[in-house]
Amino acid sequence: MNIFVYENLSAMNFDPISHTRATFDIRIGAETFLDRIQSIFPNEDISLIVRDELKNVTMERHPGFAVNPSSVKDGLWLLGNVIWDKVDMKSLLKTNSAFYSGKKLVGANLSKDLGEKWMKRGGPAQGDLTIKNKEKVKSFYCQYLWDILVHLPDTVLYESGDYGNHLDPTKYPDAIFMNPDQIFVGDATIQPSALINAEKGPVIIDDGVLIHGQTYLEGPIYIGRDSMIKPLTQIKNSVIGLSCKIGGEINTVIIQGFSNKVHEGHLGDAFLGEWVNLGAGTINSNLKNNYVSVKVQINGKSVDTNSLHVGCFLGDHVKTAVGTVLNTGTVVGPGSMIATNGFPPKTIRPFTWYVNGTHKKVILDKFFKTTYHVKERRNKKLSEAEKALLEKIQNNR
Repeated sequence: MNIFVYENLSAMNFDPISHTRATFDIRIGAETFLDRIQSIFPNEDISLIVRDELKNVTMERHPGFAVNPSSVKDGLWLLGNVIWDKVDMKSLLKTNSAFYSGKKLVGANLSKDLGEKWMKRGGPAQGDLTIKNKEKVKSFYCQYLWDILVHLPDTVLYESGDYGNHLDPTKYPDAIFMNPDQIFVGDATIQPSALINAEKGPVIIDDGVLIHGQTYLEGPIYIGRDSMIKPLTQIKNSVIGLSCKIGGEINTVIIQGFSNKVHEGHLGDAFLGEWVNLGAGTINSNLKNNYVSVKVQINGKSVDTNSLHVGCFLGDHVKTAVGTVLNTGTVVGPGSMIATNGFPPKTIRPFTWYVNGTHKKVILDKFFKTTYHVKERRNKKLSEAEKALLEKIQNNR
């Protein structure tokens, strides 16, 4: 079967994380949206359809996949910001049918002719598909980043069912485990006096992770490969991507990966991209004093989250100075830096230096020089495709 995973007009609803990646590359747990699709269809031919500006970085991240193919075949079209579930397999196999989550079109099974006609009309980037046969699906459609956070417990529970490394408590005789049947540990180091509690959901600890002593982890949690959790850290209901350094208090947070929040300070109901560095004492508010739902500026529009608990959303390469305080519903674009007394604005555009109340445009040469060093520390390099994308974002800020 041919599978086409696509972005549509809602891609920038995932601002600021979707500035630098396709929506299907956003982390939902141990997996990204795309990883979930691959786990359901492990042997199928997958093509990716993305915004033009993301074509080169997407090709680089997924070298085995066709990206924005010039022609299409009979196949299954799946929206990339849906947490797809195996329960929908029967529905997805019905040809010449459109799939809906509520009133939202989230996919279709199309003949080559119907697929080509859709692409000639502009495809998913220009509008929805009109087709008579409609099927309802149970898979979870995510419209904004906070929708992914809401679904986090179900996501980690689902993923734990496929995780083979059950805890062997005898390997860590001086750590404390609660509900050990729901704790899954790869080739990791857990120091004495760490307390890991899976009574409220599974805990998945991947290969290469170091959990220091006197740490408290409360599921549902995923700790990504090669990440390090500092002593006295408290993490609940969160997903930490690969190669992160984490300390302080973390509650209901997803971090894409390669980011540092090493020091004390609360981070809650938040979503962070890659290569983020939070200075010592950085904290965020996730609840308004008047207990009303939080509104967030997303893609130039004020969106009511209909939630009391919403923290911050930080794009790739964001940095905060020591003692930074972030308000409820703060959105910081990629490449930005905050160093100020009191709360900075709730919305900071990409590549902005916000210093003591003044907005300044980031100087790209200096930004790239720093970024090269930052990536070298994780044995990574800034590619030409990434550099070109970041330049375009800075020019369009």
